[in-house]
Amino acid sequence: MPRTSTSLIATGALTGLLAIGALATSAAGPAPEAGSEQDRSAQLAARIDPAEPKSVILLIGDGMDDSMITAARDYARGADGRFALDSLPFTGAMTTHGLKVGPGPDYPIAYVSDSAPTASGWSTGRKTVDGRLSQGPSTAATIPGEDYRTVLEQFQEAGKLTGDITTSEITDATPAAAAAHINARACKGPTDMASCLPAKKSNGGKGSIAEQLVDHEVDVLLGGGMSSYTQPTDAGGGETVLSYAQREHGYRVLQDERDLASVTSLEDGPVLGLFAPVNLTPMNDPLVATPPPGAGGATTECTPADRGDQPDLSTMTQKAIELLDNPEGFFLQAESAMIDKQEHATDICGAIGDLVELDEAVQVALDYQAEHPDTLIIVTGDHAHSTQIVGGSGDGKLTATLRTADGDPLTVAYSTSDTGSDHTGAQIRVAASGPQAANVTGVIDQTDLYATMLGRTPSTLPGPGQPQPLAPQAAVASAPTVSRGVLRRAGLPVSVAAAGATKVTVQLLNKGRVLASRKVGREGGDVRLRTRRTVTGQLVVKVVATGPGGSDVATRRVRITR
Repeated sequence: MPRTSTSLIATGALTGLLAIGALATSAAGPAPEAGSEQDRSAQLAARIDPAEPKSVILLIGDGMDDSMITAARDYARGADGRFALDSLPFTGAMTTHGLKVGPGPDYPIAYVSDSAPTASGWSTGRKTVDGRLSQGPSTAATIPGEDYRTVLEQFQEAGKLTGDITTSEITDATPAAAAAHINARACKGPTDMASCLPAKKSNGGKGSIAEQLVDHEVDVLLGGGMSSYTQPTDAGGGETVLSYAQREHGYRVLQDERDLASVTSLEDGPVLGLFAPVNLTPMNDPLVATPPPGAGGATTECTPADRGDQPDLSTMTQKAIELLDNPEGFFLQAESAMIDKQEHATDICGAIGDLVELDEAVQVALDYQAEHPDTLIIVTGDHAHSTQIVGGSGDGKLTATLRTADGDPLTVAYSTSDTGSDHTGAQIRVAASGPQAANVTGVIDQTDLYATMLGRTPSTLPGPGQPQPLAPQAAVASAPTVSRGVLRRAGLPVSVAAAGATKVTVQLLNKGRVLASRKVGREGGDVRLRTRRTVTGQLVVKVVATGPGGSDVATRRVRITR
């Protein structure tokens, strides 16, 4: 998978920007070049914001640990490449253990957990047992525990809008934990309640997961899982959960990407997007690992899947943010679920494709944060998985090999069982940007995210002598020439690096006229500037970086050719 011309320009641009050195990257991004004496302490200090976040965007890669991130990065960007999720300034490690059922009050530790207790951990700030959603432990799996209030519910109580989106069934464990309380994750619809009899509405309970999600009136629900919503409720009369959601709560039902694009506000009621009977299609066709000599090889690359009219995660994230954006703030949880599910299937291409798509969603969130710095972004997983990068195709029970962006072979192995793969108990990455993001540093437990998302009591930064905000710095790179035809068709590739900025704007000018204007993230990025206007003479690419310490302008002249 060769690098694009834009990426090559970016590489050249950053190489030439040693004047701002590590300030062109985040604390979590690429390390300074060997021999560099640039210290990043002031940069980190400038990014610390103890204020309570107004909005929270929580992005979850199900089963996404550092090994899976590295494999996806190596394949899609190369060993020295970086994802958007690598650019968040504060990074830590997060433990994910849960509990086991028992007599209590001290429940045994479960060192390896599934997605139900892990998602419940950050949603409620408390531990629970496998299979259980935002409900405390108990003596047996079929005996309900105490309902715990979730972050999403508390944002609603504060009068804020909420969203919950996923690439799995919306009734699956991770999205369900945000707004449902039930003793078994399998109780997705009214006809799935054999393990959750006390929760049935006919028994005086809150109902199945599908019913609870709409009863909570989450403003934006997007994902798969239509099959749970076409089940009849236990109220009789043949009404389905879907028709109940429309009649009782005014949900507008969306079934494909065109429906999603057509919704422009929440004025006409909440939206329920159900884009597949069960899970959405992974981004890539599968490459399933096999016993040595393994699947794939030194020239194997992943093939994009035919996903029909299903929206991808970044599209759903963009639309959800658009609908939820308001002066009072919002909470949005967005999950890339198929990373985990394809890891279970030892499908490396499926897992890579959906991790890369998660990164696209992270960039969408960062673009929003650049205009709304009171937004906290957190990117993490729910638990680790057994995907491992190994030295060769014989180093595991099941292996697969791909050609990376570097042009070299990468082999991954799955060795937890003879077929398929499973979770592990390793700590995982957590990264954050925005108000109170510094609370994710060090080694934390996933339950600690609960208090951070709700907003911890703001602390006071050191007094006199504390580092002052850095004056913003900007730099820009592009090709020295561009033809009129390319400018009209594809646009001029431009790479921007910035530091100390909260807003970065890129403009293309000709004789004082603004031909095109784009906004990029606070640390820059790659864009294409295109115009259909008639241009003569020279073009000027102008970057303006504005932040707490002032503003900076960088320009680049580009000659027009025939």
